[in-house]
Amino acid sequence: MSDANNPSSELLAELNSVASAAAATVGDTSTLDELGPVASGLLGKKSTLTVMKSKLGSLEPERRREFGQALNAARAEVEALIEARRAALKAEARAIQIEAERLDLTELRDELKRGHYHLVTQARDRLEDVFVGMGFTIAEGPEVETAWY
Repeated sequence: MSDANNPSSELLAELNSVASAAAATVGDTSTLDELGPVASGLLGKKSTLTVMKSKLGSLEPERRREFGQALNAARAEVEALIEARRAALKAEARAIQIEAERLDLTELRDELKRGHYHLVTQARDRLEDVFVGMGFTIAEGPEVETAWY
């Protein structure tokens, strides 16, 4: 039997094209949310690899072993690609999060102004400024005088 008429040769060629398409699809994902459906589409129950696995029964035993090994190797390769892409996307997302949450401790901040004078104190200070401007002087002394003095 020649390789051109061999169904396992056609399946191997199809398997190689599916594996290369899977590598391209996994490489095109840019977020973890996109990777989930892609992974289930490539490795799930209705995926091309699973359909190809069901075709193993139609092959003769020697070809079945050869194709089964190639199928398992392709599936392992696709799983490794997905896990590598998942790790890369997680690392990229973590780096973005770290950069967004980074604090610059060398940043100089304006001095905070805390509180203010009471309104009565502000009014007294303004009146004192007015009287000093007119020539009067401010005498300091005790706040309360007793009958003794």
